[in-house]
Amino acid sequence: MLHHNHSQIRCWFNPARAIVLGTVALLVSSPVLADVPEQTRVDDILGNSSELRIRRSGRPESIQTGSILQQVRDALITVPPNNARALLRFLSADGTDLNFYIQTNPHPEASIYYFPCQVQGGDYLIGWGLAGNASRGCENGLQVERGRSGVTGLGGPDVPDALVAIAPKQLAQAPVRQVSYCSAAGETGGLGFATATTGDPCIAAVEQCQAAGGDCDITALGSWWTSEPEIEAAVICDATAQTVTGTGDDIADLLPSLLATATGSDCSVQLYRPDDLVILPAADAVVTAQGSDEVLVQTRDTGTGVQVDVLKGAINVQATGLAEPAVVTQGERYTYAHTSGEMTTFDREAALTSVDMEVLCAFATNSPDRLQVTACQEGLGIDTVNSPPIAFCNTEQASGGQEGDRRIVQMSASQGEIELEYEMYGAPDRLQIRQDGREILDTGFVSGNAALTIPLSGQSGSLEVIVTGNSTIDTTQWDYLLRCP
Repeated sequence: MLHHNHSQIRCWFNPARAIVLGTVALLVSSPVLADVPEQTRVDDILGNSSELRIRRSGRPESIQTGSILQQVRDALITVPPNNARALLRFLSADGTDLNFYIQTNPHPEASIYYFPCQVQGGDYLIGWGLAGNASRGCENGLQVERGRSGVTGLGGPDVPDALVAIAPKQLAQAPVRQVSYCSAAGETGGLGFATATTGDPCIAAVEQCQAAGGDCDITALGSWWTSEPEIEAAVICDATAQTVTGTGDDIADLLPSLLATATGSDCSVQLYRPDDLVILPAADAVVTAQGSDEVLVQTRDTGTGVQVDVLKGAINVQATGLAEPAVVTQGERYTYAHTSGEMTTFDREAALTSVDMEVLCAFATNSPDRLQVTACQEGLGIDTVNSPPIAFCNTEQASGGQEGDRRIVQMSASQGEIELEYEMYGAPDRLQIRQDGREILDTGFVSGNAALTIPLSGQSGSLEVIVTGNSTIDTTQWDYLLRCP
């Protein structure tokens, strides 16, 4: 049944090319049909992996480095106390890197990454390379939702946690369903759109598109809940779009008439909520004008809205409550709550030297194909392509003998308590730990083994660990492990 009193149709411009929107010239990269990732890989994990969870078809499973997300309902959930972090890399079907990554950061509330281009709540670092260098994942937009209290990541297979968070009252009144959607388009103008409550809607979407002739690629994937009070759907073709607004229960019935009006090429269908932001990387010319060769942003759920800091480059931000997309450049912060946004500035230098950035730079140095993040060089002096890999807490950092060792070990936080486990065997060796240049532990020359608890109270989560081997006994051996806070 249609609820026409909830719906309205209006037109707006899609900033997919260099166009004038109102009185603002908005420059972003031209869209490409193959920018929707085929796979998301968990590239690395720092901290307690039990605080991270993968969910497939409503069922949770453990996470590990190398885990792959590739279905429309696949999700990565961070679970309080939420001190662990993961780096996600985005790949094509053949495993080619798509010049796009996301890092999960600690946050008081649970957060969810939905495959392929959607995050809900939490705190994330999000990066794109330049469009001229390679194809980019989620180039047509990363959807950022405000968090919903009550999401825990522990729900059973029949009641997903996000469903409970969105509409606990409706569960007792009527069935609430998650509806997945997929749009596909061809360069000759073909358009396909399909929804499904089970299975993959992209199969039907691609078949519809191919029936119009030519090869077709997936242009958008996502989902909504039938309990949601307001959803805006946009059919975007070339440089213009039309939208329709309805409820989660009736939006699928409102879309066919809107799809019938679609003409042109490079078409896609996107769905938005009133609190959603859509982040798009700016065109290369806009990014390089900021003196940058990459786009790096940090998003945070503030409890009442979404905050976006641009650490490098520039982005465009779209939202249902904005008459015009917002252009946000390096050093600027954009805060959005339901229908209004505010532009301010933030301490960019502090952001570039934060623990979040330290972890990203450590991840980048350990990535099998070396993730290039030039912000690491600017803020922390780390060349992520050529620097030695940075060690992580919770893994055996080093073992050796008389030659000793000096290295950086990255913690998941800069404050709290860490545990040191060492084994010096029979010959005495010495271990020192420094935080922010200040010595926080010196064992002196000791033999045997021990487990020590050490308080952290500094600004940096990067600890310098120095082992001095016994200079008179050439058979000396030692090893140690630092556990995350």
